[in-house]
Order: sequence, then structure tokens, then C-alpha cells
Amino acid sequence: MSVNKGDVLVIPAPSDKTKNDSSKIKIHWRQQFRQRYGDYYLLVAKNKTQGDSQVPIYIQSDLYNEQDFNSTSGTRKIDADHYELTIDDRHQYAGKPEGRFVVWHDKEREPFSDNFLQSSLVKQDTGLVKQLFQLLGLGLSAIEVIGEMAQSSIGTYLETF
Repeated sequence: MSVNKGDVLVIPAPSDKTKNDSSKIKIHWRQQFRQRYGDYYLLVAKNKTQGDSQVPIYIQSDLYNEQDFNSTSGTRKIDADHYELTIDDRHQYAGKPEGRFVVWHDKEREPFSDNFLQSSLVKQDTGLVKQLFQLLGLGLSAIEVIGEMAQSSIGTYLETF
């Protein structure tokens, strides 16, 4: 489940169904010696470019709305329930090439990749978060996830496509 610059992802359109508490995650991080936080929606997109493979994507909550989607270049409504999103330098990622997640947010925010996984771990009981860990090739228990993060991503900044 790789994702690269230029790939086209099919993502769920913002709606009451997709914008719910089970998909909303508060990410905490430190930046410039201050504690920061922001709300993101965790969604599973299909990578149309790569055979509809599933790709986890975190979208900053105030960007996940019809108005922003309709006025943003690189997004196109394909039906009532889906948008196409072309991955470009507005997007960031973390993870190994075979297991990445995408982040679409204001890039002045500088959380580490592990901040997303740690915050998601708090919601581990949701099916969506379990699916995220499976897609990234991480175990489902907290100990396995924390061990994986300690080996590979703590302190790693998100990369820009």
C-alpha cells in the first residue's frame, strides 16, 4: 500500500456520516517549545492509481468540508459520496514505502509522525484505527505499536511529497 506524488486517491466526501467522533482524532505535539493540538479526520482512501489499494489519510478538520474541497485545485467531486484528490506537495506522509499514511493539513503545523500514531492509539477500540494499524503493518496491541514506533518513527518529521 504505497502512495506517491501524482497518485489519485478517492476519498469519502465530507458528510455527517464521515465527520463523526469515531473518525475524529485530536493530535497533540510540541512545536517551538509550546504544546499544540489539532483535530484531524482519519479516513481510508482508495489509491486509484495503484489498483484501489487502501491508504490511510489524516485531514485537518477545518479543511474537511465541501467548500474547501470544491475550491481546492487537485480535488474533484466524482459523485455525491466521493472526491478525487491528486497527491502533490500540499500533502505529507510518514511510514515505509510499502506502508504509508498521508496527512493533508496546514504545513506550518509540525507534528512528528509518531504523534499521529500515538493519538490514534487512544482510539484503538474503533474499527477504523485497527484498520490503520493493519494497513501500516503494525500489530494491534499497544505494546506492539509502541515498540514499532520506538524502532522506526519517534521524532521523525512528516515528509512532503
